[in-house]
Amino acid sequence: MERSSGRSVYEQGKKVFNKLEIFANLIKYKLSLAVAFSSATGYFLYRNTADHNLLPLVCGVFLLASGAAVMNQYTEREQDALMERTRMRPIPAKRISLRSVTLIFSFLLITGSILLLINGFKPFVLGILCVILYNLLYTSLKKITILAILPGALVGTIPPLIGFISAGGNILGYKILLFSGFIFLWQLPHFWLLLIRYGKEYREAGFKSVSNYLSEKQIRYLIFFWALLSSGFLVVFAMGIKEPGRNIAYFLIVINLVFILLFFSLLFLKRKTSDTRGAFILLNSFGFLIMSVLMADSLLKGI
Repeated sequence: MERSSGRSVYEQGKKVFNKLEIFANLIKYKLSLAVAFSSATGYFLYRNTADHNLLPLVCGVFLLASGAAVMNQYTEREQDALMERTRMRPIPAKRISLRSVTLIFSFLLITGSILLLINGFKPFVLGILCVILYNLLYTSLKKITILAILPGALVGTIPPLIGFISAGGNILGYKILLFSGFIFLWQLPHFWLLLIRYGKEYREAGFKSVSNYLSEKQIRYLIFFWALLSSGFLVVFAMGIKEPGRNIAYFLIVINLVFILLFFSLLFLKRKTSDTRGAFILLNSFGFLIMSVLMADSLLKGI
């Protein structure tokens, strides 16, 4: 009897774990957390301390990003089923019903929007705009043109703007515009690095890819060029920092130069030319390091 009871508890626990795993995969929790993190960075670009607007901002952006991710997988379920990289996602693997998926992304989008509305109408509108750009414009254009990555990258610039406005800043403030420019340019190499590794799968699934027109070597040069542009934005941002924040400006410039050197070596000096994992990890780590440094600097100023 006790053995049967223990087995029952184990089976229940396994079912709960499986459901949590499906949910985590659906919302792309790592990406959604990163988006929420960028909104917090925008917030601390204006404020040195947290107030009552920070929690609804971070939670609202996280829920909206999660809902947009679920909706995207719902829309692209047929294409996901064709690609080795995505065919085991919950929807193409038929681990969850389409009805359940619809309920999940509807709940996430509604609750996320309500939380942003607490901080004002502008954060709410920007949040809705972000979802529209990602799930309607970007998703639709991916099958039509290689330029779809532009509205895709534009989506990533909106969460920091939402954070900046929620903190009381002006959407046209030079700090947030330069930082958003950095985020926009930083994302493009991210997309192209994925294409080097999975370009064939994207083409077979019907997505337009720059790999249709450029060789891998040319794509690598394109990636490095855009990485230089994003670094340039970061340097301009750093040079605009006034006293008493010059130390952080110098630090940003130094780590920027270190990144460029390391990124170049990983892109062009690797023995295995098809291996982009190191460059991909470095690119993402660099972006999160910059955001972490800016947030830490702002919080230290508020002490």
